[in-house]
Amino acid sequence: MRKLFSRQLVEARHEMLSIFEAVDLTLHDAVRAYVTDDRDLAKKAKEKTFQIDARCANLEAVCYNLIATQSPVASDFRLLQTIIYIDFNLQRMCDKVRRIARAANRKVKSDFEVPAVLVDLIETEAESVYRVMGASVTALVNNDLSLVLSLSDEDEVVHDLYQKFFRTFNRTEAVELDDDAAMDDFRRTIMVSRYLDRIANISMECAYRLVFLLTGQRWTAADLAEADEGELEGMRVPSGEGVILDPATDAHYVSSLPLDEVGSELKRLIEEGREEA
Repeated sequence: MRKLFSRQLVEARHEMLSIFEAVDLTLHDAVRAYVTDDRDLAKKAKEKTFQIDARCANLEAVCYNLIATQSPVASDFRLLQTIIYIDFNLQRMCDKVRRIARAANRKVKSDFEVPAVLVDLIETEAESVYRVMGASVTALVNNDLSLVLSLSDEDEVVHDLYQKFFRTFNRTEAVELDDDAAMDDFRRTIMVSRYLDRIANISMECAYRLVFLLTGQRWTAADLAEADEGELEGMRVPSGEGVILDPATDAHYVSSLPLDEVGSELKRLIEEGREEA
């Protein structure tokens, strides 16, 4: 019975990582649709977000069922708590991706043209967000606490671009719009920069949960800002029998991510997995 429970724990962890990959790749599609005015791609990205939502709901149900039927303790329970927490945040990220896909659709459908300088900034900001997400998933796969500590630097780049977007918007000549409805569409479209900023921040929250999984301590972002790698590493606690953390296997579930967006160690594991396939 415990062997079955251990396998179910591993499968739940793998599904969590696979959903993270799906959110990341769907964000690429939504942003590409926005930048290139591809309405069909925007529609496909939006449909994918509903599929991701369904997977998140199912994963949550699986985790609560394991808690109810298996009475997990110690590290097994921490892993389930971590998966549920990250799953919840993946749903939050997915909602923002869906909003970007909708904004892409409005941008094509409406009679206004977003200034090219703002579209370019969206694309640049998105590239930084991809790196934050890549770093977050790298930390989760490799159980890398040092990488968790460096995430705030990556996020700072995204936030700076977000602020630059709205400074540029404020200096841009007013767009000619026919009515209030068109103005509302335009406002929703320029919120894409805000959605990207939130996605990066939520992605970091997912990675921060790794500290709880590996140490049992609930540290906030403020706590982590003052921590050092040696302190965190010294707080690691042994994993239970059911918590099998195997980066080489876990890497398979995020292997479709662009290699230039993940960390060097995860890139190596993905490449080795592709060679063995």
